[in-house]
Amino acid sequence: MEKKIIVHNHDGEVMELAPTEGLNIAQTLFLSGAFQGVPLCSGMGRCGLCKVRFESDPPEPRKEELHKFSAEEIESGWRLSCLHQARAAEIFLPKPERVVPKVSDKFSRELTEDLALAVDLGTTGMHWAFTLNGETVKSGQELNPQIGLGSEVMSRLAFAAKPEQRKILSRLVTERLQSIILETVPVKELVVSGNPSMTSILAQDEVESLSRAPYALPDKGGKRVKLDAKLPEAYIPPHLAPFVGADITAGIVALNFSEVKAQPPYLFADLGTNGEFVLCLSKEEYIVCSVPMGPALEGVGMSNGRTAGPGAVSAFTLTPLGLTPAIIKAETAEQEQKPGITGTGYLSLCSLLLKSGVLTREGQFGPGNTPFAAKLADKMTEINGTPVLDLGYEGLTLPAPDVEEILKVKAAFNLAMSALLEKSGLAPSDLKELILGGAMGQHVNINDLVATGFIPAESAAITRAAGNTSLKGAIVLTHNQEARDFASSLPARSEVLELAGSSDFGQKYLERMIFKYVY
Repeated sequence: MEKKIIVHNHDGEVMELAPTEGLNIAQTLFLSGAFQGVPLCSGMGRCGLCKVRFESDPPEPRKEELHKFSAEEIESGWRLSCLHQARAAEIFLPKPERVVPKVSDKFSRELTEDLALAVDLGTTGMHWAFTLNGETVKSGQELNPQIGLGSEVMSRLAFAAKPEQRKILSRLVTERLQSIILETVPVKELVVSGNPSMTSILAQDEVESLSRAPYALPDKGGKRVKLDAKLPEAYIPPHLAPFVGADITAGIVALNFSEVKAQPPYLFADLGTNGEFVLCLSKEEYIVCSVPMGPALEGVGMSNGRTAGPGAVSAFTLTPLGLTPAIIKAETAEQEQKPGITGTGYLSLCSLLLKSGVLTREGQFGPGNTPFAAKLADKMTEINGTPVLDLGYEGLTLPAPDVEEILKVKAAFNLAMSALLEKSGLAPSDLKELILGGAMGQHVNINDLVATGFIPAESAAITRAAGNTSLKGAIVLTHNQEARDFASSLPARSEVLELAGSSDFGQKYLERMIFKYVY
């Protein structure tokens, strides 16, 4: 008799799942319908959202679990299901925490059947908009439905290495797009922008060339692709490099075809799980590069992380009463969720703690430099051996490993920006604009970027947040042939700067692991 994973759900349902070779328990549970809408870190052992309790014969705890659970919880069988390979076992699955609701606008006009659908397929999130002649009539945002099978690009590519698993990933997105269309109205045009990994997986292309050096594009984009029999052909904009993709092309389109056009020389940074950067020297000359940043800025993989949405903390202020969170309000009771902190919320928090001396430039906790700050520093404690700052709101904390994750993102951003400027012979003051797109580009406070060392102080005045440029560009590309012709010309105008392959990459990265901009 085949051995099964017996799952006792929190609602009393019992499931029997067959272990699949190569998958961990969390992935097996996700494919069975668990963790839907939960921003899992998917194998990093950081978020703690995939916890289960083994009813008997629990596996040996990993070091990440010793930091997440007390000795009593470990003894009781609590483990992180992403850290253990699927095997025959009997487990209890608790009610999921921090579920991210789908957010959709109301229709802004009576719908016709002449609509187009623009989609920004990010590694963490998916944004979409129904448009009529470039005017948005309905839009929405949600987690990428694949997220339980890898929270960042390389883990998603690893799962997609097998054709049958690549098909699963593709189907998760195409079926969701079908549902969105069925909930709205049939569309005549579909544009999907995303990084090369996401669009290649979606089209079920072979992804081995993206998984290991020397990296190469499986497909250059810039054409229509049939994703599914129930969907119209999708136009995917051209890719510029193996990790600078259609989402960046769409972003450059948005910057050139919007009412506020970007003025060269400018630096455009699209900040998501993968950081993609474009230095535009003129309309004919671009230098592009990418650097892995991880999902921290999208609120994934952090101890109290949340993607931006109702109930999430997007910023903090320090008052005599302590830390005061700014919370994204829920419009309906259904949208109310357990509190969590967005990527911009973490930046706001780190900025405030740096200014008040509760956090040092090196990312260590400090005693505070004012009486108010000292009171906040007094809330330092340890949980399972890890230094933790109690934020005084709904059980939210800031553990030391979360600070380190923000520092890693900062170091990657800083390295990409300084490398591009060095390559071109420009100083930060030579730029006319520094434009932020992606997850951070919608809600970030520019002063927080300066305080945490993402950007130099002299760049603050020229920095602007452009929001989701990938989606904005995709909307333009649904109806504007001139924009498509411009997009097609971009690969030939772009030079690729390789960062990770340079001999001093590691040294330069470590030099920037400090909350201060390094030139």
